[in-house]
Amino acid sequence: MDVEDTSASPLSRRRFLQAGATATALVTIGTPAEAAEASPATTLSLTAATGGSATLSPSGDTLVAEVQNVLWSVPRTGGTAVALTPPGLEPTRPQYSPDGSRLVVCAYRGGGFHLWTLRPDGSDLRQLTDGPWDDRGPAWSPDGTRIAFASERGGDTVTGSPYRIWVVDVRTGALTRLTGRDGAWEDFDPTWSSDGERVLFVRATVTATGALRASTVASVAADGSGPVTTEHTDDSGAQVMTPAVSPSGRLAYLRTTASPAASCTLVVAGEPVAVEGDVLPAPPRWADRERLLLNVDGHFRLLDPAAPAAGEQIPFTASMPVRRPHYRGKKYDFEGAGTRPVRALHLPALSPDGHSVAFAALNALWIADTENGRAPRKILQVPPTRYVLASTWTPDGDALLYADDRDGLFSVRRRELDSGAETVLAEGGRVFPALSPDGRRLACLDMSGNLVVRDLPDGAEEVLAAPLGGGGIPGRPSWSPDGRYVALCDRNRLNQRFREGYNLIRVVDTTTKTAVLHALAPHTSLSDRYDSGPVWSPDGRWMAVIAESALWLLPVRADGTPDGEPRRLTTESADHPSWSGDSRTLLYLSAGKLRLIDIESGTARTVRVPLDYRRPTPADTVVHAGRFWDGTGDEVREDVDVVVRDGRIAEVSAHRGERPAARHVDASGRTVLPGLWDAHTHPWQSTYGGRQCALQLAYGITTAVSLGGFAYEQARIREAVAAGVLAGPRLLATGELLDGARVAYSMGRAHGTREGLHRTLARAAALDWDLVKTYVRAPGWMMKEAADFAHERLGVRSGSHLCTPGVQLGQDLTTHLQATQRLEFGHATSAGGRAYQDVEEIYTKAGFHLVATPFTAFPLLGSDPALAEDPRVTTLMPPWDVVLVRQQAAHPPTAPQLATLDREFAIYRRILAGGGLVALGTDQPIVPIGLHLHLALRALHRAGLSPAEALRTATVLPARVYGADADLGTLEEGKLADLTVVDGDPFSDFDSLVRTVAVLRGGVHFEQSALVDAFEQVSYAGDWHEVSRQLRRDGCCDPTSGHLSRTLDSD
Repeated sequence: MDVEDTSASPLSRRRFLQAGATATALVTIGTPAEAAEASPATTLSLTAATGGSATLSPSGDTLVAEVQNVLWSVPRTGGTAVALTPPGLEPTRPQYSPDGSRLVVCAYRGGGFHLWTLRPDGSDLRQLTDGPWDDRGPAWSPDGTRIAFASERGGDTVTGSPYRIWVVDVRTGALTRLTGRDGAWEDFDPTWSSDGERVLFVRATVTATGALRASTVASVAADGSGPVTTEHTDDSGAQVMTPAVSPSGRLAYLRTTASPAASCTLVVAGEPVAVEGDVLPAPPRWADRERLLLNVDGHFRLLDPAAPAAGEQIPFTASMPVRRPHYRGKKYDFEGAGTRPVRALHLPALSPDGHSVAFAALNALWIADTENGRAPRKILQVPPTRYVLASTWTPDGDALLYADDRDGLFSVRRRELDSGAETVLAEGGRVFPALSPDGRRLACLDMSGNLVVRDLPDGAEEVLAAPLGGGGIPGRPSWSPDGRYVALCDRNRLNQRFREGYNLIRVVDTTTKTAVLHALAPHTSLSDRYDSGPVWSPDGRWMAVIAESALWLLPVRADGTPDGEPRRLTTESADHPSWSGDSRTLLYLSAGKLRLIDIESGTARTVRVPLDYRRPTPADTVVHAGRFWDGTGDEVREDVDVVVRDGRIAEVSAHRGERPAARHVDASGRTVLPGLWDAHTHPWQSTYGGRQCALQLAYGITTAVSLGGFAYEQARIREAVAAGVLAGPRLLATGELLDGARVAYSMGRAHGTREGLHRTLARAAALDWDLVKTYVRAPGWMMKEAADFAHERLGVRSGSHLCTPGVQLGQDLTTHLQATQRLEFGHATSAGGRAYQDVEEIYTKAGFHLVATPFTAFPLLGSDPALAEDPRVTTLMPPWDVVLVRQQAAHPPTAPQLATLDREFAIYRRILAGGGLVALGTDQPIVPIGLHLHLALRALHRAGLSPAEALRTATVLPARVYGADADLGTLEEGKLADLTVVDGDPFSDFDSLVRTVAVLRGGVHFEQSALVDAFEQVSYAGDWHEVSRQLRRDGCCDPTSGHLSRTLDSD
């Protein structure tokens, strides 16, 4: 098939982006409180290349290798590597041209994968392809005139863009597509036949479940004529990648298997080759007729497949300078004496008459007047173990609809404002209610994210639309004025190779049960899938949406079809829009303030809402500890009193008599240790409700770090916990995952412009984030600007999934060892789960930290199945997690699972031994809340860490990693009284650590039994197995690991 490229260029959205760009001068992200100073460069000495790929010059005298995000030139005999490219290029998969005059790479500079060429000395860098679609896996033709590659180009923002094989003419830049677009498959990893007549590639079919099955190497004529033919089929059940054809025509490729039996194997002429060592998933390159260049054990090796044991290694030493920022860290005010203004007015909703606004704050519902600036009126306060989701108005303005979990799962309730009378409209896990204009039908979402419509007079309920993908439930539904259509935000998936897509407007016809997707503009996402619209105007002419963190109006027809170009209403940041009944005014949040804007004049004003809170003073307490570990060393003391005054530790000394205190905690037969941290969590209160906070306390967690969630909700949780109206751990909050234009998670914040990023960061300053995290598609410039803002404006850490370029761009940490990467495989571990010297060097020599999230520990639950019958599981966990835990507990860990666990934890142990900081997190609620932290701690102890060494990863080390060690992490005089009481002695029986019976958080006392007793053990009707599967669908981390997926697929 010979088709010229007709892809839309970035200029096709020029008007949209220009409208956003006009905001540049008007967006203020704050003056740095203390500018970050670049420290002297630290030179990292890299002698291995985890995930690196390489190419040998045609003359055979020079190796060019990609090592940790930089191209390096190495003499063929080995030795000192010379850097050829800056980190910002992010090159991968280099290949020499046949005449040796140039190199081609795939690079991510600017936020998309494209082809670039350069000379072998690094000069004359040229971009060969561009546009909004990704181009990957370049391969030179034997005559050097063309480059084959895999590309999404020719696709569609809405309907998707599967990978197909393309060729670019190196001299003219002309593009030709070789494989056709129609069909449920993905074509990738092209290579050329030795005569240049055909292009070979992997063709992966898409199964009924949406998974890829890559077992075929196919080929097509180099001019695109004729059919695609099958060259080889691998029947091993593994995934085929990176084929390469030798000058004599022999086919080599790699095949990988998933965890827990993860592997990468070289196959030549259809037979696996017994390579000694760990083959990494980097393209094999034929160096001559007999030998292949591979990455084995992180080293580049030439070997003859006929005699693989006699391979020849090309050693190198690459000196990579990194400059770590020096900045004044945030001074946490955890106690907060006095009265504080509420910053988090959550999910505000404007009344139909425009005179009132309803919102949630401090775990309560409130109504404020939009005109007089008087204190708002509280209309509902839920208990500290429950959670209330903000309300919407009935069309007549006489009542509010809201959801809370007082019955264990979220129910939708109607509350009459005049009488306070309430009616349950939907139950069993229903959120985000929207009443139809005639008041007869209720649209809402269930716990799987299905759009459900209930006929209120007869109670009939129907699922109208399942979510398009995973990664969180879709956005709030909104009715058309005629009551026929429901609009909401959902995410497509552009192809099956990578999970990202665009946040789109989805319009569901309640009559025909069909749905249509619309993009705000080409290659543009709504900001997130929480409450960024679409919100239909009552007159039906507009949808209000948030994109690039600004408020926009999209003209629409009666059926929701866009009827013109979007119009930007604000230059300032915006969130959570809602309409007045006359469709003339919109309410939105901007950097913590409520704003009303007239849509015709553009005039905006602030709605003043005077609402304050005060932290309650904790009772003076004496804890009598039978055994006491303060976290500073290995010593465990006996018979100790911990005296707490005003929430801080006033004294630690030998037990004596009855010390005066308002409260005495008798732990004389128990062990007291610093409050546990979970260093990687995600607040999902819109599904878990109050359970998530209560579960963490019940498992001994006193500090949780959010590494991604909805900004205003996190601020709301933090304030509610501080005010004593929500029973939960201390929360260090970040905002959404700062991403590029494409996103995966509902909590990913999409950006295509710097102006959009600046507006998002303005929210970060107003809401006082404790960390700034960028995500998988965030380009290098975004990673750097976010890190600079985190340091200079907030004084907090910045991190991402990417060790490189993260460490090179000024970030402080990675939020996993290995998680979703933008490359096919990342730079942290091999396909077999091993990390090499370069990774250890980054985490031990650069002041760059690791937050570990060991999913491989989950099978340990099967070694102690009694954990599944703990009341914290059977009563406190929601039913979908009870199902998950019980299923895993029924399966003892297999030998492959334990081997995978051992490999991962050996990496953590080496990093710790080398002086690196490893903070233990879980990524809950992807894994069972609270329980998984204890499984991970058991795995650390199993890996050879002493009880104190293991506990430090969940106490003092996370406090240091997040810059909170002046107040937290150890039990020393003057520090906050965060402590955990264990009914056992984890220093002689480490498994007893899970028996956490009480905690103090800043001196506030919580008993596990009271937290459990606040909930009833109820058997809820529903397919909770399917809910669990959907909630974990498209997860970020080791998505084919077999640890969670095996459990979900069992039974």
